[in-house]
Amino acid sequence: MASYSIRAVVLHLSNSVFKGNVVELIDDKISRLLELRDELSSGFDLDIGMVRITLPDTKPGEGSDLAVKLGKIAGEYSNAIISIGGISSRDPRLEEVIESVVSNSLFASIMLEELNWDEAVKVSEIIHHISGLDHNYPVNIGVNLLGKHIVTPYFPLSSSPGHSDLVTVALTYPNYLTEGYRRGGYRGLVDAVTRAGGMAEKIALEASSRLNAEYGGVDLSVAPWMSESTLGLVEQVAGTRMPQPGFSWGIYLVNRALKDAGSNLRLTTGFNEVQLPIAEDLKLKARASEGDLRARDLARFAGVCLAGLDLAVVPADVNGVAGLILETGAYARSKDRVLGLRIIPVEGVEPGDKVYLDRFGETPVIEI
Repeated sequence: MASYSIRAVVLHLSNSVFKGNVVELIDDKISRLLELRDELSSGFDLDIGMVRITLPDTKPGEGSDLAVKLGKIAGEYSNAIISIGGISSRDPRLEEVIESVVSNSLFASIMLEELNWDEAVKVSEIIHHISGLDHNYPVNIGVNLLGKHIVTPYFPLSSSPGHSDLVTVALTYPNYLTEGYRRGGYRGLVDAVTRAGGMAEKIALEASSRLNAEYGGVDLSVAPWMSESTLGLVEQVAGTRMPQPGFSWGIYLVNRALKDAGSNLRLTTGFNEVQLPIAEDLKLKARASEGDLRARDLARFAGVCLAGLDLAVVPADVNGVAGLILETGAYARSKDRVLGLRIIPVEGVEPGDKVYLDRFGETPVIEI
């Protein structure tokens, strides 16, 4: 049977991080997390990928200075990444903060305060601006379309409530779940999620104990990583290919299985949903290369509680991207659930072209 792994162990820091030397403290936290990752991986005989640090939100106007400070350590660790949390779309220095975040190899999310054309166009212009500097930069910025914080191990929407240190964990297990479904149908899918989620819970509880932090929960979301394909799982369950009618039903069934399995765990957190980031899924890249998948198709799938429109490369178009923000944001606000958008607009490309993204390789450009 296919195996699974721990995608990330994440430490969400409390507000006390700002009371001392934030750079030294976070440097120490990352070093400890990496040591703990190796110990847990050996002790549980399970591969653990990355460690991540999420900071509480900074005050408006202060994010740029913080990003510069943290940039001194952000690039030193190959298996650790840092987020400065959510930044209000009303921050008077929003563009400056975002540019500082991405140029210092950090992550952050833009908290969309209002869902209207003016806000959407402003955010779209910022995304286009940083993509013009380096088309890899938008990978590090998500748009939180509901404007409410969510405790999740998934970047760049991850936030920290600030009251205490928390530990959360995410999994990589699409192929494991696909095999579970093939063997036992829906019940086999639920059982596979329960087994993998139970192991993730044990690791999260052990990590919280060792770090003197609270247990924040497991996000059971099905997120791909190249040959570990979420698209393959959903198409297997749906019995049809994306974006044909019936595919959304497959998303719904997988999400329902995650919910059913989550009832067997002590605590779930975050999205607990299917995720379809184009750049991270080889089958999804192939489907996008066929030319019949558009960004608005992915936005439409948010209607069945998808985690949002993620890692899509599109031709530069400020109004088009603003429209996608509003389209996906409408689902988020109708359902009162956090959805995210991470989109990469690139000048001078057309649908069918390919753009090279660091870590993700060649990614097809799709029509808005």
